[in-house]
Amino acid sequence: MKIMILGGHGFVGKNVLKIMKDSDSNIYALSRRDGFDLTDFDSVKKYFSDHKPDCIINCAAKVGSLNYVSEQAAEIIDINTRMILNLYKALKEKIPECLLINPIANCAFPGHLEKFSEDLLWFGPLHQSVLSYGATKRILLAADKCYQMQYGLRSINFLVPNMYGPYDSTDPNKAHALNALVNKVVKAKREGRESIDVWGSGVAIREWLYAEDFGRVIIETLESGDYYLFSDPINIGQNNGLNIRSILDIIIKTVGYKGEINWDRSMPDGAPIKVMDDIRFRKVFPGFEFTELRIGVKKTIEYYVSLTST
Repeated sequence: MKIMILGGHGFVGKNVLKIMKDSDSNIYALSRRDGFDLTDFDSVKKYFSDHKPDCIINCAAKVGSLNYVSEQAAEIIDINTRMILNLYKALKEKIPECLLINPIANCAFPGHLEKFSEDLLWFGPLHQSVLSYGATKRILLAADKCYQMQYGLRSINFLVPNMYGPYDSTDPNKAHALNALVNKVVKAKREGRESIDVWGSGVAIREWLYAEDFGRVIIETLESGDYYLFSDPINIGQNNGLNIRSILDIIIKTVGYKGEINWDRSMPDGAPIKVMDDIRFRKVFPGFEFTELRIGVKKTIEYYVSLTST
């Protein structure tokens, strides 16, 4: 199988590539550094026509911290929407038999929910703090359904919680939440800082997915070959959340940082609780074992330490 990873040089894409590189498939990554631009329809058509992949894993997105998607709200919805529409239109024109796999951030769920069940995905408005990015994920789901209805395109949509792990940005405004905390604590210890500032109050509860686990889910999906099991979106869920303060405590103890924590409550917390229902996931992946949180955090810390030691 020939597999193309869009956004393959970014955070999620690099983790997926790392996990899948030893498979029997022909796997390669594409992003802007390769000249591939999802906002340019002609560019997308050319690459699809030239490479003709059997499967595309769509890890491409313009996204950042909660603060970033609020400050850049118009740009976020504009760029991501154009990327989505170009992707589906080019698939239809050039490689309609290709299987598309989309990771979809759980900010697509209604903002009032505390537990995210797939059947409730459209039952309410988005949380205001993630309106720009969450709206693009709903646009993706709508585009996916429409292109399936009219043109028979095949896709698998995984709804994912907050991801963390190696290869993310060191910019706190661009990095995913847990990674940004790890980077901040690692830098504070290295520089001997007596205190660090952390955005928000720390009470928000989130579910966390080690990014390599997403790659392992994709491998099991492709190996199963039973794509009919994935006709509806599926949570990659563990039905378990932890608040930001508890996550930070794990990071601090693992890094060995001794300074004080100053919570900047002027910055938004976002939705109070985001936990993913796992009933549908366990029906399809009954034996899947997630990376234990402390192990994943330790590996993430090791990555950021390696950056500061080079």
